Amino acid sequence: MPDSPDVVIVGGGVVGCAAAYFLTRDGYSVTLIERDSVASHASGFAYGGLSPIVGIIEDDPVLPLSEASEAIHAELAERLPAESGVEYEYRRKTSLTLATNPVQVDELREAHDWLTKHYQGVVEWHDETSVHALEPRVGPAVSAGLLADRSGEVEPYKFTLALWQAAERAGAVMRNAEVTGVTRVGGNISGVMLGTGEVIEGGAFVLAAGPWMGKATEWLGIDMPISPLKGQILRLKAPGDPLAVSLSWSHNYATTKLDGLLWCGTTEERVGFDETPTAYGRDTIMSSVVEILPYLADAELVHHTACLRPVAPDGLPVVGPAPNNAGVFIASGTGRKGIFLGPAMAKAVAEMVMGKVPNVDVSGLSPTRFSGIR
Repeated sequence: MPDSPDVVIVGGGVVGCAAAYFLTRDGYSVTLIERDSVASHASGFAYGGLSPIVGIIEDDPVLPLSEASEAIHAELAERLPAESGVEYEYRRKTSLTLATNPVQVDELREAHDWLTKHYQGVVEWHDETSVHALEPRVGPAVSAGLLADRSGEVEPYKFTLALWQAAERAGAVMRNAEVTGVTRVGGNISGVMLGTGEVIEGGAFVLAAGPWMGKATEWLGIDMPISPLKGQILRLKAPGDPLAVSLSWSHNYATTKLDGLLWCGTTEERVGFDETPTAYGRDTIMSSVVEILPYLADAELVHHTACLRPVAPDGLPVVGPAPNNAGVFIASGTGRKGIFLGPAMAKAVAEMVMGKVPNVDVSGLSPTRFSGIR
């Protein structure tokens, strides 16, 4: 391990591991510091859906990142399993977004019009009759649906592990420790302090600590109010045939994954740093999924998980140089799309570390939008 690596990364989730992957591919020495283990929080317990956004919001700053994410995931699927030795179950999968009230129908119509104009693949509008013909087990609450073939999924833990394994094979080193502060030379950050008292110095620093970014921004002396949003997921042994498409409605979803289980979720809870699965989460998810898919009332609960996603007040990712801190870069705030957006965010930050202009425009996601400096 270099005494002073080119880059120190804080956080062993999908963004941190992807940053290590892209940096080592370009010959940079990397030390990644993770308090627990790879993908031990949201990146290991997420659904793993790869769902591009629909660009119906004018000048949406996330749209370029979403488009880049589609391409990067396709590229990684071609080479990452061989580079890492980990098969992470990437696959394209058709999605069917459902509406249960007039407002949602209008929103789906708008999304349909945008996709028809901008997307070259399959886009189909389904009324109540054709939705039920497509998936007869859908309940009477569903009044319309939008089918598109532009989504996908991965097994999230294996995907994050694959990124790290490939980075490690290329020379990256992981330290299992808690970062407790930073050291400075001439006003600039020169190293990170570990709970053991050790200092790891580096040439540049990438902070990708998910919802735990609050402490990091205190060290930097800036305002960047990333907070945790708890989400719970159920894995069910469902009767009958697997779902042929991934279903989503409101902020919920149901899909049959390659493990044979039907994964469904989710909740959006502001409960601090509590990662405990709860009866509230279980009952809330089951109530919603049974309304849409009544046959799941007889499903067997096999696994129940919870995780914390990092969210900014405006709901947008945070990507870019830290204000007033030369050589420090921030990548967080992925919300519910961490597995999908994480690699593209990491690649953009890696390019910044290299002194390059990122191939994807992330200027609208800069940390400078939180202007307060402590």
